[in-house]
Amino acid sequence: MERCVLVPYEFSNEANFALNHAYEIAKFEKLPIHILYVADSDKMIDEWQEELEKVAEKFKKDTGYEKVTTVVRKGSPFDVIHEYGIEQNAYLAVMGVHGIKTIEKQVKLIQKFVKVPFVLVQSPLAFGEYDRICIPIDGDKKSRAKFIWAKYLNLIFESHVYVVYPKTNSESRQADINSNIAFATSLFADNAIEFDVEGVPEDDFYDNIYDYMRGISPDLVLYMSENYKKAFTSIKRPRNIELSKKIPVMCVNPRTDIVKLGGFNY
Repeated sequence: MERCVLVPYEFSNEANFALNHAYEIAKFEKLPIHILYVADSDKMIDEWQEELEKVAEKFKKDTGYEKVTTVVRKGSPFDVIHEYGIEQNAYLAVMGVHGIKTIEKQVKLIQKFVKVPFVLVQSPLAFGEYDRICIPIDGDKKSRAKFIWAKYLNLIFESHVYVVYPKTNSESRQADINSNIAFATSLFADNAIEFDVEGVPEDDFYDNIYDYMRGISPDLVLYMSENYKKAFTSIKRPRNIELSKKIPVMCVNPRTDIVKLGGFNY
């Protein structure tokens, strides 16, 4: 079965933004895009299917990309999206979100997918590609999965990667952070990926991350799924709350694997 890019769709501006982001990812390997709508009644499936096909036709007309499938199923959004993603062996999912007010629902869905990362978007594409990627890190080795995804994205977008870490007074924590930085340095150098490494104060770490990102204007930031909620609920500075709405987030689960890159060995 050919793997797909899954777009859970709910007829909103954010869902249309997600569709355009999905196109930028899918077109590199000519992956099919599956647009999925979850209906709450069998009675409306045909009507929603017709509306979804209109969305797909407009998308194909605007982009010239023909590998688009529309699907309407009835049920709980969490269960249907998860079941369909597993059934289709989705490569990744791109979903429009509505900010912090729906963060519990976002986390619930994301964590159901062990091997499928989610790109969450609230805004349109800024530049049409992810050529500046920010990766906040700590000392957890599981977070190295983000570096592997950055390696893959670099194949598509020739990305510059910005690694940002907390400056800590703990020698043991700093040693773990340094180990992750060394892993990233080796991986990126071996694959000719341009990158920078920057430390920011540990206090108010997530606010400091977004202050840092203000200076580099990234197109994407990568978080481990387990840290996504903490990251967004920890942002307090109004300027950073607004900035967080503009930068798409890729949420990566620890067991995510990329077959083309031979899986994870870290």
